[in-house]
Amino acid sequence: MNNKVLSVQDAVFPAHPFSGLLAIGREREWRLQEIFPALSLDAEGQVATDVRISYTQARESLLRARHQGGADLGILSGARKSLPALGAMASGMLAQATLAEAMHFGLEYQLIAGAMVQLQLEQGERTSVLTARPLFDDSELQDFLDTDHLATAINVSRALCGPALKIEGVELRGKQQASRSVAEDFFGCTVVYGADTSRIVVNNSALSTLLINPDPELAADSKMRCDAELAAVGLTGRQSLLHKLVSLQCDYRSVPELASALGISERSLHRLLVREGCSYFQIAESLRMEKAKHYLRHTSVSLDDIAAQLQYSDSRSFRRAFKRAVNLTPSEFRLQFCATQR
Repeated sequence: MNNKVLSVQDAVFPAHPFSGLLAIGREREWRLQEIFPALSLDAEGQVATDVRISYTQARESLLRARHQGGADLGILSGARKSLPALGAMASGMLAQATLAEAMHFGLEYQLIAGAMVQLQLEQGERTSVLTARPLFDDSELQDFLDTDHLATAINVSRALCGPALKIEGVELRGKQQASRSVAEDFFGCTVVYGADTSRIVVNNSALSTLLINPDPELAADSKMRCDAELAAVGLTGRQSLLHKLVSLQCDYRSVPELASALGISERSLHRLLVREGCSYFQIAESLRMEKAKHYLRHTSVSLDDIAAQLQYSDSRSFRRAFKRAVNLTPSEFRLQFCATQR
């Protein structure tokens, strides 16, 4: 496995993720060259196909675009992106036999399309959940990126299987209540804001939908081309520092333990954290809070036991940390959740 960290400074992201924003910008007559300087746009706002930029460069442009475009921009941008905007991965998705196979292919090669969050599909007995997980530690942009990428995934899935795709629910991070009607019109269902993690629940009946042009040879060829592209830009096996920390359960480890698990010195880990804009404490505490909310929502485990599970010194320390993060005590949070289930 490649142990090199995928950095916010690596110029590996293609222009594909910006196609929706650029289309909106051309219609609204934005000064696209000023908003997206790293894309080297021509006078018509068209981008060279081989350009690649870093996440640091991308986020500066995305923040400008969001300021210009308003609260609905994530939905509107994702809704404008279709299969051709996904690069080499598109042909591989089109060549699959079912929607489920197409989605799994797309998720395996989402970096080909320049994904700036990681989408994951968790299949259950009746429904499946498409979840957006952060690629980098960027709370300022995470809500926008989640919405944009999930809207893109749904738009592409609809292009593959049409009205067979049934969305049962959408939960989004953030508090963009002004965007609710736009989001509900696009997704075709109730949208809840303020979630811990952005996710879409789809009915499994759609996943078995047969696609119209399955082509095993093209699927195999597309897989080889995607593998070659990942290798060419140095992305094979790469993970962001945030993903490495999450996978190593950093909420249960000290900095020295993490450094040892990563095979680097503590000093090198501290330098990496600074370079990638990551806060070890904030990431670890965020993971703890996510687990705490799960216990409070779905179990009757006592606060003392939750505190012990999450390695707080006692329940009082846990209550203080939870109140600081959520603005509710654990008991208030549990009661509030129970009230919504009646």
